[in-house]
Amino acid sequence: MTRIVFELEIAAPARQVADALATQHGIAGWWTDDVTLPDGVGATMTLGFPVAPLPFQLRVDEADERRVAWSSVGAFPPHWAGTQVIWTLTPTQEGTTVHFAHDGWASDDGPFASSALTWGRLMDSLKRFAETGTTAPLFRAA
Repeated sequence: MTRIVFELEIAAPARQVADALATQHGIAGWWTDDVTLPDGVGATMTLGFPVAPLPFQLRVDEADERRVAWSSVGAFPPHWAGTQVIWTLTPTQEGTTVHFAHDGWASDDGPFASSALTWGRLMDSLKRFAETGTTAPLFRAA
């Protein structure tokens, strides 16, 4: 299996980063403003994107100040089927070290490279939101 991995430093407490990853307000702050996410572990978030014909669906499997995990549960995008996104949060004196992994890709062919590039852009967006609280999602509803 293939995976996308990033690590970054965010000058914000781990709880604040976890909230950005596991709440509707948080996801809307850095990823897409077209999001529905009921509170709590086991909830399914639905994410819409202007260029996607269908929404993405991710189940929140874990959510605390140490780890946030999502599983792809929708039929779209098909290349995300069976994948899991795991955020490991480690508090530091300066804030939080965030280790990101999108695991379970069938191969590194096809849309893998563009997905990795998009996740890289999203890491910057997450960092800005978590550090400043200023809402500026990478994707906005059309």
